[in-house]
Amino acid sequence: MKASYFLKLSVLLLCMTTSSCTKQAPQLPSNKGNEPDNSEVSLVKINKKLATKEDHIIKEFAESKGSFKKNELGFWYKIYNSGHGVAVKDSSVCKVYGKLMLLNGKTLEEASNEFVIGKKQTIVGLEEGLKLMHRGDSATFIIPWYLAYGMKGYEPLVPPYTSIIYKIKLLN
Repeated sequence: MKASYFLKLSVLLLCMTTSSCTKQAPQLPSNKGNEPDNSEVSLVKINKKLATKEDHIIKEFAESKGSFKKNELGFWYKIYNSGHGVAVKDSSVCKVYGKLMLLNGKTLEEASNEFVIGKKQTIVGLEEGLKLMHRGDSATFIIPWYLAYGMKGYEPLVPPYTSIIYKIKLLN
């Protein structure tokens, strides 16, 4: 009995005095550091400048069309034919008839769509705009590229970095 006790004690002492029984601190790979990637920082700065420039262009465009309001996210909207139906909220199933256009007025697509709010089934600007509406409302949304199809676009319809207009009728 004394032999097994001494054996356990000697193993414990051995583990306490050697590094083989202790967990080593994790190591960073040699190509990784704590410094941010300069190219990533540069892209963020460039996109912020582009977004600021685009906001100025859209503001002038919306003001020239009259009575648009700006949402805190950055898109502009005008709601007409205000319906008195149920308000749209997260998890609402929305059936819409809409026209997707460029700022120059060119129509890219005209179609009916159905999607669930909050499930990221459409662009952020449109989803947030629909939350301002009630069943039966019609609206126009001017959506900057960073709340629309972004840096990649929606090929072949919407090129990268392109702001859009949605004219929407909320059907149900």
